[in-house]
Amino acid sequence: MSRGPRGLAGLAGLAAALVPCYSVRMDGAHDLGGMQGFGAVAAPGAEFAYHERWEARVFALHVLVGVQDLGGGPSGRATREEMPAAHYLSASYYERWLWSAERRLERKGTIEPGEVERMMERLAAGESEPRRSDPDLAGRAVAAVRRRGPPLAPATAPRFTAGERVRVRRMRPARHTRCPRYVRGAVGVVERVRGLDALPELAAYGERGRPEPVYAVRFGSETLWGEDGRPPWTVMVDLWESYLEALEAE
Repeated sequence: MSRGPRGLAGLAGLAAALVPCYSVRMDGAHDLGGMQGFGAVAAPGAEFAYHERWEARVFALHVLVGVQDLGGGPSGRATREEMPAAHYLSASYYERWLWSAERRLERKGTIEPGEVERMMERLAAGESEPRRSDPDLAGRAVAAVRRRGPPLAPATAPRFTAGERVRVRRMRPARHTRCPRYVRGAVGVVERVRGLDALPELAAYGERGRPEPVYAVRFGSETLWGEDGRPPWTVMVDLWESYLEALEAE
């Protein structure tokens, strides 16, 4: 659940209280779909990619870490899920990105722990900001952003078919997952089979596994959150086969 750069500091105390209850990473404050009671996901200004100039620089930093192979450990999202809950909820979207970039740079040995803080002190003391001009690297970074990923391979033997009703498994993953908590246990309808893809629980950590069918599953808003007086709407979620079960299995 992404947030704007303001307005989360008041949640830090509540987040600290939640830590004992949500020690499992993806069942805590880091859940991909957010948590009930923490405000609307779509906030005013959410349509803008950046709100401040430094946020664009953080995005560029993330791209360069990948282009130059400067980071270690799991991917950015999986690393951000290691943030303490209070820090995660009080941080803005790109502050979380900056935190994960620093952790990945430290894991690879590109920078040392505390090096960023020491540089901040030197800049505050009047040292000139270091700059580098590398048009070739900038061009490769822009090309990486524009490059589309390869299409998913066709799913030759999917367990489920379009139009079939399925239930999302109730589970408590111990690490990164792309299954939002708000759909777990809910019944939806397979809209289409997207193709084969690596399971995020393995791929984010560089572990290999057999690619799984990925399904676009349709849910009714009233199924997920109940009726609230507004007209119902449709929620589409891409879910891996491991996340789903046939209704007759229960």
